[in-house]
Parts: sequence; structure tokens; C-alpha cells
Amino acid sequence: MDWPAMSATVSLFDRNELRAFLLRALEAKLDPILAHARPDGRCGTDPWIVRDQDVMLTLTLLYRCKDGPHHRDTKLREHIAAAGRYLRARQDEKGMWPFDKKDGSNWGQIYMPWTYLRWIITYDLMQHELSPGDRQLWAEGLQLGYAGIAETELTSRSNIYPGPLPGRPPLAPGEVRPWIHNIPAHHATGLFLAGRLFNRPEWQQQARDYMQMVIAEQSEHGWWTEHSGPVVMYNRVYLEALGIYYGLSGDEAVLPALERGNRYHLNYTYPNGAQIETVDERNPYPPLKVVQTEDGTVRYEPPHVPIHPGLYFSDAGCALLRHQLAHLMARDPAEIEGAELLYLFLPEANRSNPCLTAPDQRFRMGADALIAREDPWLVSLSAYCCPRTPNRFIQDRQNLISIYHRDAGLIIGGGNTKLQPRWSTLAVGDVDLLSPIGAKRDTNLAPEVAVAYAPDAARIRETGDKRWTLEVDAAGDAIAWEFAVLSDQTLQMTVRLLQPAPDGRAVTSHLTFIPYLASPVTFADGSTRHLTAEAWSQSGGGTVAHHRWQLTTPQSATVSWPVLPHNPYTEDGHAAHPEGRLVVALTLDSVQSSHELNLTVG
Repeated sequence: MDWPAMSATVSLFDRNELRAFLLRALEAKLDPILAHARPDGRCGTDPWIVRDQDVMLTLTLLYRCKDGPHHRDTKLREHIAAAGRYLRARQDEKGMWPFDKKDGSNWGQIYMPWTYLRWIITYDLMQHELSPGDRQLWAEGLQLGYAGIAETELTSRSNIYPGPLPGRPPLAPGEVRPWIHNIPAHHATGLFLAGRLFNRPEWQQQARDYMQMVIAEQSEHGWWTEHSGPVVMYNRVYLEALGIYYGLSGDEAVLPALERGNRYHLNYTYPNGAQIETVDERNPYPPLKVVQTEDGTVRYEPPHVPIHPGLYFSDAGCALLRHQLAHLMARDPAEIEGAELLYLFLPEANRSNPCLTAPDQRFRMGADALIAREDPWLVSLSAYCCPRTPNRFIQDRQNLISIYHRDAGLIIGGGNTKLQPRWSTLAVGDVDLLSPIGAKRDTNLAPEVAVAYAPDAARIRETGDKRWTLEVDAAGDAIAWEFAVLSDQTLQMTVRLLQPAPDGRAVTSHLTFIPYLASPVTFADGSTRHLTAEAWSQSGGGTVAHHRWQLTTPQSATVSWPVLPHNPYTEDGHAAHPEGRLVVALTLDSVQSSHELNLTVG
């Protein structure tokens, strides 16, 4: 395959070193892939899901690596051919596959975008290595799928189109609109390549036109909305699609969008490589991995350190890639996600001039968000507010504060969820009226209930040297959180009641602490609690300490574990205790209208 010439901007790492690391990552995946490969072409563990077949690209790259031990290995070639045969066998008459999940649930039929993209790339790389019968079978399946994708999946004809964004009019009878979303962005990328391979220039033009619409919908700050305001994790998916599309097409019209998006992600990445979740309307901070080191100590790592080919093609992306590789190269190569696409689109040479881009000390998105870096502290505040929605994948914007420390990792924050007022920076009313426990597929995820837990408005101000204020309004109530960096070890936090609820309902502010599961929680009276599946709650002031931090608390504070979220990716919304938060609840009323807390790391 001849890839178009590209103006790649990889720098500040050695290309050969990166190539060798990516090959080690591919090699590390080989034995597990082969251990679960079946004679009929199925890949992965039972129950089978369509994304299990994605490993065909891993096998293909190892097969094609001229200086690798598996170059033109006939057994690998047969596994690859069989994997494609199985995909063809499982297609329905439209080219769709069952959207099954490993928990045994079924979510309907889907043109799985990640699998289709890997299948079409694998076909491009392997078409001349396949037998004539397999080549014809693969081509039939791919053309069937991409014909359906071209007809429906880039528009509101898609069977998974969620409807217009808030504030936009509903579809008129028979109206068709473009669907700007991370899924069709990946479909367009694959459609471009399918058009080239199967002599369908109209598919290529459709893909180019769609990518222009994607670029036009990007915000000035570098993100795409999927409801109201930014996402973070899935925003990376858009940039991955644009990066792959650029690698396939050489279409330089996408480069400014990659630069804006990569700058956004450079600033919304923690020092440990995880994505900053505060403004994310889709995904909370994931449970940390507990790693036992050889000397018996415990280390905590984010499960995902995301990188993708779109980082190759901009200054900000280059800077973020260097940062992420420093983490990944210290970990097991098998843990790198997306090694296949990074390897495939690795530029031919390093950039000669150095990339000097770095995260901003202050990164603002208008009046709606602030990241303040005052090493070793990082304070992330969100003022994005919007109505709740029943859509299970769009979380309530309720948790507006994240606090990170270089030596302790993420301490406070963790992002948003649904049906859980105890994750809210401000809750007005009885928080016991609502819980995610027991939610079903048909549960109303935006119920009318006498507790307000999503803010109506919020405002962020920088009030002095290393001082910030976040004001939050809900149901006629208003509070303010003030943050002041006192030293490298201490952050002072003060919450004030600015306006009590006019109907007299209780006012509670919550601080959601990230669990470090192997570390106990200790209190001023010397008692100790552990972060297991067993729920507990403790009241009274003094101090609470966990992992590497200690917090002073007022007498009225309550500390609870585990405060569980609603998990949209499980059929019934259930979450396991590692997904929970250690929550400090602070009541505010006419008697106690403010609380001052000191957060100390050491």
C-alpha cells in the first residue's frame, strides 16, 4: 500500500526507538491472541463479541514486518484469513453485526466502526496475500458494509442516531441531517479507504465532505460536543479518526483541527498521563490500577494512557505524545492501546526542529472552565451547566472540582454520573431520594425528584495569587468554594453559603475523593477503615487521611464509602466498588454557613 506523503511533525523522541517499542507491544499481544483463536476464525474469549476480531490488524502488522520473526508466517496468514471469514459469516443482510457485550447483554445491530476500520485496513494490507476465494469473500463483506455505511451511518438515518442536540429543532418528517459524532467520523475514515480500494470515488468524496463538516463543528477550544459542552475521552476518538484520515488521504484541511484538538488534550491531561475529567460529560475518572512493585510497595497507575496517530501531526500533539510515551515506556508494552495504528502511521523521519509546546499554566475555555497549574498542585474547575437528559451515556454535569497533586495523584474530583446526588458539588434537598442502585434499562435517568443536584449556573474567578473561587447556583441556592495554595504541601479550601434555598430545603456540598484501594482511611480518633465492597459511613470532625493526603473536617462532616455511580456501559447500570468515591458531605445552613478545610499532602 502506498500512503500519501505527509508533513509529519514527530520530534523529541527517537523514531527507531518508538518503532521498536510499538513492535514489542504487538509481540506482547501475540500469544494471548493465538491462545484464543478458533478454527472457525473466532478471536477472543467467550462470549464472542465483534470487537474480538479487531486483532486481525495486530496479526497483519506482525506478518508484514520484514525484520520481525513472523514475517510471512503462513500460520498467521491463515488466522488473519479466518478472522475475516468469520466477520463475513456473522454479517446480516445489511452488513451489520450483533452489538453483544462480554456481560452477555445485546444492544441491537450495529455497523461497528472500530471493527470495520480495522477490517478495511487489514484488507488493504493483505489483499494480495489472501487466496482468491478469501479475497472475494472479504471484498463482498466489506462492500456490503460500506454500502450501508455510506447510505445511513453519516446521517440521522443511522439506527443509533440519538437525535438533535439540545436547542436544535427536531427532525421534520422525512428530513435527513448529518450526524456529527465520533462513530460516523470513524466510519468516514474507513469509507475513504473503501472508496479507493473498490473504485468508488463517490465514497471518497462523501468522506471528504463529511470530514469538512466535522472540522466545522469543532469548537474554538478544540472539542466537539455530544450534548452540551465538551467531552474529553471521546474527543480523543474524533482526533484519532482525523489523524488516520489524514494518514490515508494527505488532506491538509484537517491539520488546524488536529492542532486545536491536541492543544485541548495537552492541557486536559494530568501529569500521570490520565485525562482530566472535570469538564467531561461522558466519562468519569476510571479506577486506578494497583501495582505491587518488587520491593513490596504499592504504586497506582491510570488504566489508560491514551495516544493515537493524530498526535503525530501537530506541535501540541507532539508535546503530548512525548509526555505520554514517558509513562508508557516505563510500563508493560502489552498495555499500550492503539499500538497498531501508531505503528502503521509512524512517520518516516523525525522532525529536525524541536517542538517547544507545553501545557499552559492557565488554560481557560472562556468563562466556562479553568485549569490552574501551580506545581505541585493542579486545580481544574468547571462552570459548564446544562439540563439533565435521560440519555444513559450523557452524564449529569454535577461535579465541578478536581484537585491533583504531583506526589499524590488525583485527590478530589473524578467526574460525573447519573442518579447520584452525593457526587454533586451542590445538592439542594434530601439526597436519599435518589440512588443509581437498582436502575434498569428502562429507568428514567432524569427523573422529576425533590432534590436538585445539577447546577443551574456556575462562575469561576481568579481572585488573587494562587487563589480561585467557584460559585454554584441550584434551585435558588448559591454557594462558593474558595481555593488557596498555601504551600507545596497545603491547599486551603473554604465553602460558603451565599444564598439559602428559598423553600428551606437542606443544602449539602460534596467533595468526592478518589479511592486508592490498597490504602486505608484513618480518622483523628485513630480508627481505620478499608475500601472494600462493604459500605460504611463515619461522622464527626477532626481529620480524615487516605493515601498521601490528610483533610481537616468540621464536626458536622460525614465521610461515606463507597458512593457508587451509575455505569452506563453495564446493562443494568450497576457499578463495582472500585468505581465508587470516598465522599465528604458538608451541610450548610444559617447556623453553619461556612466551613474551612485544609488539604495537606505529605
